[in-house]
Formats: sequence, structure tokens, C-alpha cells
Amino acid sequence: MLTGFIFSILKPSMIENRYSPGIPERQKHGFKRAGIEGFADGMKIFPRLKEWEDQIALQALREGKTVDELRSIIPFRQYLGVAQRATHAGRDDPFIPFAHLFDASPRIDMLVSFGNFHTIRSWTWTFAKRHPDLNLPLEQFYQDALYTILPYQARSYDPSYGNSFTGYAVALLKNRFTSFVNEQKRDHSSPASYEEKPASKKGRAAASKERVVFASLDAPMSNVETPQTFLEFIETTRPAPQETTHEEDQEARDKIHLLAQLAGLNDKQEETLIALYVYGGDTKLISHMRRCTARTVRMHRQEALSKLEELGYETVQDVLTGSDAPRTPLTRR
Repeated sequence: MLTGFIFSILKPSMIENRYSPGIPERQKHGFKRAGIEGFADGMKIFPRLKEWEDQIALQALREGKTVDELRSIIPFRQYLGVAQRATHAGRDDPFIPFAHLFDASPRIDMLVSFGNFHTIRSWTWTFAKRHPDLNLPLEQFYQDALYTILPYQARSYDPSYGNSFTGYAVALLKNRFTSFVNEQKRDHSSPASYEEKPASKKGRAAASKERVVFASLDAPMSNVETPQTFLEFIETTRPAPQETTHEEDQEARDKIHLLAQLAGLNDKQEETLIALYVYGGDTKLISHMRRCTARTVRMHRQEALSKLEELGYETVQDVLTGSDAPRTPLTRR
């Protein structure tokens, strides 16, 4: 009761800054942000744990306690009691985020991580500002930090070293973010060619010049008279080649049809050759399309090839290479 009375006389702005950072005007009207902003908006249902609250939860974690056991430890027992009474009364309360935090946390290390998301967010933005030229997927790092990095820090934290948990967490976040940036650079760059590498100084080249960053097609080109993106430049200077697959297939069909006439193939034998050598069909697929056995398809193929052999190599070559006329036309009886 005393705790509820104290918070009832606090200024709303103080309560809002501690537990509920406030809802932007657009979100009040049903607007939902996407990406890292939407990720951060969803985490606002949890409170921001203070250092001494972190220490109580971490002590329970080191003692092997569960989340249910942590509920009975002061001050969390008081927080949850106030939140429960407020929920039953149908009113908002600054301690309701603690109820959300305990309900969403399967373990104490995850509870500490969810309660310190503001640390992840603020320091990630600080680290990201050092790389303005990189389009980093910060939402991915949020996920890794929230579900992997911070829970690991909560389990490995030792207060005997004299560091606060926040300072310990920020130190490891910095190292992991550096590795995250290096991985993104490798994924979006390629090794520089020998000609592109600058002259080495004292036997070593600059590390930043060892790789070439991929340019985004949507990025604007620099040092050009007419403002344009890389995609617009490629479309105007290097037009896409015309699609010639249909014309080539038709040309191959015509040549096989001519060979079929010269060799005396029937329709099934001609269709089998076209399906196999023009469209890349296999025996099993052709048999399904014709509703016959694969053995029948193989028989048509073998009979067709045998008749083409009788034409002679030179005749078949003339037809396939597009010569004016076959050298040895064959007359069949």
C-alpha cells in the first residue's frame, strides 16, 4: 500500500520515463512502424530494469532459482501485487509492465535481457553511427543481442569483479557489434584486385582498401553531371540482351523437322527428338505426357537415331549447320 501511495503522487512524466516511454501520436491512431522501429515499439511493454533490480534478479539466477521463485522476492513481489490489483480493477498502472515481463520470460536470464532492451537499443545506435556508409540490418543484431548475447552475459556475470551489469553488458555488446559489422562487410564486398590496391607503406597495405564494397543499384552516383542512380546508368549504357531463346528453339525444331523428312521419321519419332534435344525433357517425363511407358519412348528415340545414321554424317551435319542443301539426299522407298 505504501508503494502504491508513493507512485500515486509521483509526476506522470517521471513514471512514464521509467516504465512506459510514451506512445507516439501516430501509434495512438493504430499506426504500426516496421523494421527496427517496430521491433523497439513492441519491447515497450516491458519495464526498464534498474541496476539494483538487475542485481537482485542475477543473484537469484546464480542461486539456481526459477522465474516463479523470483516472483516471491522483494521488490518484484510488491510490483506484481500492485499490477494484479490494478488489472482486476480495470485501470492502468506503471507496474503492469512487470507482469508482462514475468509472463514473457521462461528463464531469469531472458527476464534480465528483456528488461535491459533499452541498453541494447541505445548502445547499438551509438555503435552504428560510427559506420554511416553501411546499411546494417540492426533488427538482426537486436534479435541476436536480446535472445543470445544478453542472456549469456546474465549467466556469466560475476559481481566480484566490481563492474556493474550494464557496464559488463555494454563491453561485450561492443565486441559482438564489431564482429557483426565485419561480417556484414565481408558479405557486401569482394577482395580488391591487384590494380585497385594502393601502394603499401612499410610492407603493409591499408586494411580498408583490401576489399571493394558492392554499390547499391538504388544509390546515387557521385561526380556525374546528370543526377542518376547506378541502376539508371546501367539501363541506359548497357541495355539488356534481347531474348533469343524462342527463336533458337524454333530454328532447332525446323532443323529436326527437315532431318525427319529426309530420314522418313514418323510423328512420334520426330516429337521424341524435339522433346529430348530441344526442350531437355527426360524419358520419364515424356512418357507421362504421352501416357505411355518409358520403354516406348526409348524405342521411338532409338528408331529415330538409327534412321538418322542411315542418312550419313555429312548430310546430318549440313542440316544442323545450316548449309544450303544436304550433300547426299536420301530417297526412301
